[in-house]
Amino acid sequence: PSMRHVLYTVEADDVCVVPAFISEGYFTQQVIPRELGLTGPVTHKGDKTIRYAGPLGTFEGMADVVLERAEDLLEGKEVPPGRRALVLLGHGTDLNKNSGGVIYLNADRIRERNLYDLVEVGFLDQNPEIGEVVENIEAANVVLIPVFIAEGWHTRETIPEDLGLTGEVTTRGDKTIFYGAAVGTHPSMASLIAARARETERETEVVRSIS
Repeated sequence: PSMRHVLYTVEADDVCVVPAFISEGYFTQQVIPRELGLTGPVTHKGDKTIRYAGPLGTFEGMADVVLERAEDLLEGKEVPPGRRALVLLGHGTDLNKNSGGVIYLNADRIRERNLYDLVEVGFLDQNPEIGEVVENIEAANVVLIPVFIAEGWHTRETIPEDLGLTGEVTTRGDKTIFYGAAVGTHPSMASLIAARARETERETEVVRSIS
């Protein structure tokens, strides 16, 4: 169903809308609210209370899903000795700082856990560029995780072709590169969406009680 009509198909009186997007931007800030007729974090339409959540990428649980994707990628594979680096791949754009900012946010959250020797970021459409990051990173094992909601042209063609990847594992010089699937396709995303909705419900209830 279209966004404009979907609320009419929902029988519940209390509805939480969770944007399946990585970062804040034109769609989450303008298109979705306009199409759903939302006026803010909480909108009352007839008998319905509609709560509007933030995108999934900014939620603290996203770092856990990224790490799970990396762990699944390495499971059962021979990892050569040496330093390990985790590189979060984002689309990025100089037109909206939020696009790259959310990738840095999750990299910082993961870096604090000290699970990898290095945690870096690389982008398609802004600096630092993915190829440059992978080329210059000082680690024998490089784990690349695309922080994208879905598989598509970039994750299946653009990134692998630009980096000369041959599959999940590519040996290039003194580096072994492990390339994972888009983080948004991981099974844990379902739990992340539910957790984002529960957090939004708690936050909007607190705001309503204060006001």
